Amino acid sequence: MKDLSAYYEIARLITAELSETITPEEKGRLNVWLAEDERHYMRYCRIRERLKRGEGENVFRNPERVREDMEKLKKKLSGNKRRFLLSGNYFWRYAAVAVFTIGIAIGLIERPWEDRSSEMSPMAQQPAVLPGSYKAVLTLASGEQVNLEEWGRDSLWKDGTLIRKRKGELTYEQKAGDMQQEEMLFNTITIPRSGEYKLVLSDGTKVWLNSASKLKYPVAFTGGQRKVFLEGEAYFEVAADTVHPFLVETSGMSVTVLGTGFNVMAYPEEMEAAVTLVHGKVGVQTDHRQQILQPDEQYVYQTTTRRGTVRKVDVSQYVDWKDGILNFDSMPLEELTRRLGRWYDVDFFFVAEELKTLKYSGAFKKYNDIRYVLNIIEEITNVQFVLNERTIVVNRK
Repeated sequence: MKDLSAYYEIARLITAELSETITPEEKGRLNVWLAEDERHYMRYCRIRERLKRGEGENVFRNPERVREDMEKLKKKLSGNKRRFLLSGNYFWRYAAVAVFTIGIAIGLIERPWEDRSSEMSPMAQQPAVLPGSYKAVLTLASGEQVNLEEWGRDSLWKDGTLIRKRKGELTYEQKAGDMQQEEMLFNTITIPRSGEYKLVLSDGTKVWLNSASKLKYPVAFTGGQRKVFLEGEAYFEVAADTVHPFLVETSGMSVTVLGTGFNVMAYPEEMEAAVTLVHGKVGVQTDHRQQILQPDEQYVYQTTTRRGTVRKVDVSQYVDWKDGILNFDSMPLEELTRRLGRWYDVDFFFVAEELKTLKYSGAFKKYNDIRYVLNIIEEITNVQFVLNERTIVVNRK
């Protein structure tokens, strides 16, 4: 059981984060708390959604007002410590005051937010839809296809290269000097819906492939450049080599790097493709135009108009998927459900078009049953999900 000071500190961190006054060290402590329990994410998202609905909409325009309100609350509660140790739910009274006005907080003290995550909701009573797992099909240069789930071997010598397989990862080992070979042989790894896989190329470059993605790559890199072809989404940690630049080709974009970490999202069904740079430097080529990205920048390419823009982003929401987190920040429900559909291998049907534009913020461990994820979204939005085998109907509550 936490004491008042611990709850107050978490409330203070949330206030600082939402008012954009949080320090990197404080952000780290808040992230640790968010990762401790998935219910923390749900409660945090409730705060954000209430703010977006207009409760205390002017609070964050005046950070000094926030600090004053927090001090008033601290004094108000200091004489009632015993009462507020009764339940962790009381913490959200403090957080609410930190986020909104004192008047709203008093209302929340009288009518606390309930944590209903443990109740048997209608969603919890529906059939389970399990998350994705390590799945991939490897197509060799000869055309032979290998289902890596069923492949009983842990290594293979093929086309002069050693291919090793372990849980969820395929590694190519290339001998020194092989980049001078003339023949270029390609393999292709295909990740189905509800699948993911990690690939280590022969030069040491690491590639995390998301669901419904495909990567074509040389068995051994030869010539003056290292080029791969991507459809879908992948995160790259490129092995540094100033002599041989690394290129990622997608439909409409070409990304050139020397050694860096970045994410490429280029699904055929999406209206936008995006390159998100975590560290290093990349150049994005589209229609004879090149754009250089710096860390924490994203290039968004409109596939219909063939125009692109650069913007500053929080890269975590675009790369957390490789670390087991589904991260959404003010994402339209239509886009969010497409992402869930690829990972859980389900299809969503919207009863009303306007529901597609509703925005949602939150983060979840992606290895949860989809019912857990949908239940949390239902908690803080005005939508309801109904599962019918592998089709999910989205309706108003």
